[in-house]
Amino acid sequence: MAGELKSTLDIIMEKFGGKDQSAPLNEEQKKRIAEIRNIYQAKIAEVKILLKGDENLPREVSRLEREMEEKVQQIKSRSS
Repeated sequence: MAGELKSTLDIIMEKFGGKDQSAPLNEEQKKRIAEIRNIYQAKIAEVKILLKGDENLPREVSRLEREMEEKVQQIKSRSS
């Protein structure tokens, strides 16, 4: 998706040339990954609203980003 935001992990992996070398994903896996990212981006937006100005905001956002990446990696690992 051209307009999709990249996660911090994706940006770091690109900088250091650590792009995922696993098997290509099928359409169902791509669709599921997009769904997971959309769900987690919505959760992150909600947390940013609810915890605006709270010192726990960065920790909560980071936790949600980790959860999202773990779920994406699980799907990617199934393609191998």
